[in-house]
Amino acid sequence: MKQHRRRAGIPALDGVRAIAVALVLLSHGGIPGVAGGFIGVDVFFVLSGFLITSLLLDELDFTGRIDLPGFWRRRAKRLLPALVLMVLAVAAVSTLFPPDAVARLRDDAVAAFVWVANWSFIARETDYFTEGGTPSPLQHTWSLGVEEQYYILWPLLLIAMAAVLGVLARRRRRLLMQNTVHLAVFALAAAGVVASVVASVVMVSDSALNRVYFGTDTRAQALMIGAAASALLVRSWPTLTAGLYVVRRFKRAARVVPVLGLAGLAVGAHYATGSVGDFRHCMLLLVALASVAVIAPVALDQEGFVARLLAVKPLVWLGAISYGVYLWHWPVFLLLNGERTGWSGLPLFVVRCVVTLGLAAASWWMVEQPIRRWRPVRVPLLPLAGATVATAIAVTVAVVPVSTSPSDSDVSTAAATDTLERSVVVTQQSANRGRVVSVFGDSVGWTLMRYLPATPGFTFVNHTLVGCGVVRGGPFRYSAESGNPKPECETWPSRWAGQVAVDKPAVVLLVVGRWETIDRVYQGRWTHVGDPAFDAYLAGELRQALSVLGSTGARVVVTTEPYNRRAEKPDGSLYPEDKPDRIDHWNTLLRNVVAQYPNASVLDLNKKLGPGGYYTSKVDGIRMRSDGVHPTADAVKWLTPWLLASLA
Repeated sequence: MKQHRRRAGIPALDGVRAIAVALVLLSHGGIPGVAGGFIGVDVFFVLSGFLITSLLLDELDFTGRIDLPGFWRRRAKRLLPALVLMVLAVAAVSTLFPPDAVARLRDDAVAAFVWVANWSFIARETDYFTEGGTPSPLQHTWSLGVEEQYYILWPLLLIAMAAVLGVLARRRRRLLMQNTVHLAVFALAAAGVVASVVASVVMVSDSALNRVYFGTDTRAQALMIGAAASALLVRSWPTLTAGLYVVRRFKRAARVVPVLGLAGLAVGAHYATGSVGDFRHCMLLLVALASVAVIAPVALDQEGFVARLLAVKPLVWLGAISYGVYLWHWPVFLLLNGERTGWSGLPLFVVRCVVTLGLAAASWWMVEQPIRRWRPVRVPLLPLAGATVATAIAVTVAVVPVSTSPSDSDVSTAAATDTLERSVVVTQQSANRGRVVSVFGDSVGWTLMRYLPATPGFTFVNHTLVGCGVVRGGPFRYSAESGNPKPECETWPSRWAGQVAVDKPAVVLLVVGRWETIDRVYQGRWTHVGDPAFDAYLAGELRQALSVLGSTGARVVVTTEPYNRRAEKPDGSLYPEDKPDRIDHWNTLLRNVVAQYPNASVLDLNKKLGPGGYYTSKVDGIRMRSDGVHPTADAVKWLTPWLLASLA
């Protein structure tokens, strides 16, 4: 029987790609109602599993073999050029990102180039679902790592299975053997789905959530569901298959399936949060099933309503450049933020999308398509791809500067040791210490002490504690993430009293405000500064702090809270604790309380760091904050003369 290869292009599948990338854009853009749009990545996974398995089985059916170097060469030509271009572009503008975001950009770039970005983020314990953080501009390459690992391993498994079944050696009874291979591949993929689902459900916990999200083994269920559907439904010869039989015999009923699939994706995009509960209730599996319910029917029947809807030209165009859209959108969204543009919400989202689409279209026409059409006669493409990656790695390492600013994790892990060492060393010095200044407060004060240069005539004793102010109790909410205060934050009155008794300082410097302006549970309800009852509580805590710190006769200096910009919501707007009105209210309350104590005064750190009356990233050409909150080393050196003059 003469066999015919199936048609290569199905416009509706480009429409599926468009839906997938649109969900990702909407989610990362903070559009209300689509917080779960990250499931668009799973749609890509299912589609990849479906199409790649179709191509491999098609080749095996018609040639009796799989050209592994040829397959990998085609994948490299399709994926590598745009990836290299995007990574090098990010490296070139790395100084425009927050220092925390690019602190490990070199490692991220290398991991992306060698397709192990997902495992790199797992090893670093990256929290994908943390709001208000400073994610790497290459964090989205984790999904490319999962896909490329699939491209490497899955063809090898199919070749091994075909060899075991004798397809590569036999030519007789070929139709029967093809049926056998398809069913065997289906069984293998189905077993992979079960194993992956079990692994994700059993493994997931609060501490392992991101291990499940990034892991190749736990995300393989979507790829395997696509592969299983392909092996069961798609055949390259004209004999009626099970899938085509169902489509033709029950055409109307079959055309309802993709409608249900789209509805399932819509529900997932609206309700999915990425919580532990989502994964325990098989969110990934349900999304993959909804995806395959769209993909398989429109691949088999292009005349149905959903297939024709997905084949409209705008969706097909977006789907065609969807790879570039996915690559470029994340760094573009991080660069075009609310601080840089002054916009938020829908206007900012539109601008981000326009720039992303422009870059993706340019990449498609100028880089991706020419390389895909390139048919060199004598150039070995796989070695060329390896040389390209090696060159890109070398360029990235040469271009990306090494970050010298501490990240939040650096602050947290070093704080306790640093504080203890400073206290012990200083108290063991001779009595001729000059003016002794005891410093209390949170991580902003800790950072000031960390970078404080030599201060002749002054001895600073650091008692700051990262994550602790004068406010006690909780839980609290910081950048939309809830948490509970550390136990040591609750005992500051007795601890501070003992420390000032030992230090006998001339001056006490108190640096607080960050933890006083976040949302807190007080008297059984969420509240914040500005609420009369909570303001009364904060004033009481401040009065107690001033009494304790001034109990030895020292003068107490309290800094105002500067305007901060720790992070933005996905739509570019500020989190509540960074809103200027909260800072203003706290500083007013602070001044009113301090005015009641003759031995206390206010040091206006807010005006010094933001002379224009708003958050300022640079003053006198010096970058003021490393992460929107903590002062940089250069800023501390710049502040020191002013600080010493104020404390004298």
